Parts: sequence; structure tokens; C-alpha cells
Amino acid sequence: MIKKEISRREVEEKIAGMGDFVKMHFLNGCLKRQIDFDTRRFVLLKLGELYEERRMFLEAGKMIANAAPINPIEKGKVADLMKATEMLIKGGNFDDADITFDRAAAYCNEQQKWEIKQKRIELFKKQADEYIKKDKRQNALDAYEKLLSFNLTQDERKDAQKTLLDLYSKLGRIREYYNLRSTI
Repeated sequence: MIKKEISRREVEEKIAGMGDFVKMHFLNGCLKRQIDFDTRRFVLLKLGELYEERRMFLEAGKMIANAAPINPIEKGKVADLMKATEMLIKGGNFDDADITFDRAAAYCNEQQKWEIKQKRIELFKKQADEYIKKDKRQNALDAYEKLLSFNLTQDERKDAQKTLLDLYSKLGRIREYYNLRSTI
């Protein structure tokens, strides 16, 4: 028996009364079926939205990144990839966030690249501050070390280094503490 192709409207109707986890299961099943590009994009973005609501940021980032190439508009692709980058940063997967960011930058001109680089810096700062608020020092340390690898202004670099010194001290990383302190 050949399964007929499911449309976006049919997917929307079916998930209307479902709970979040049942929606996730159904939508993941839809991805295994033969569906058109518009429906696939809708399913991927809906899954990304559901995962984000449930604070499953890594999965959300992967779904949104998979939806980006289907977007027919380049600005939309960049927006999707930047959203995926944000989710991956929130999930703590900085390496995949960098790869996704590089994919977004490939669609941009020089001015747009500068703008999205600034946005990436802000995303890392925000996430690092969130880690500090939650007293997740090692995660904050990783985020600040990553942040220092970017092209920061002098003030931003000094602030990040001061915070990093404090984190090194609190984590008992004496060698790194003295090495950084000697460069400031």
C-alpha cells in the first residue's frame, strides 16, 4: 500500500488537539514520510519551537538548522541559521553553533556579516552571564574562553578577561589565573 503525501494543512489539523510530546512524536514521524518542501519546513520549525519551549535547546537548534536550506529566501535562511545558532549556544554546544554560524555567514555580504558577528557575541555574553547567575562556573568559563576567541572591542575584551580571572580563581585554576593576569 502506498502512503499518500500529507499536506501542511493536514499536519496542522492533526496536531491541533495534541499535547507537546505527542506532537513531537507525530511530527518526527512526519519527517520519515514523503512530504513536500513547505510541509517539511513547517514540521521542522514546529519541532524546533516545541523543543525550545521544553528547553531542549540542542534538538531545537538541529531542527531549525535543518529547516534553513529549505527556506527560499536568503534572509530567511540567515534568520533560521542564526536562530539555530542561538539554540545551540543555549544548549552549550559551541562547536556546532560555530558551524551553523559559518553557514549563516556564507549567505551574507560584509555589512550583514558584521551585524551577525555582533549578534553572536551578544548571544555568548548572554549565555555566559546566565551560567554565572546559575553558578555553573565551568560552563561560564567555557563560554568566556570562547568569547575571547572573537574579535572583541578593548572594553569587551577587558570585561571578559576580568570575569575569566574571577572564574579561574573560583575553580582553583591557578596556572591559568596567573597566565591571564600577566597578560592583562
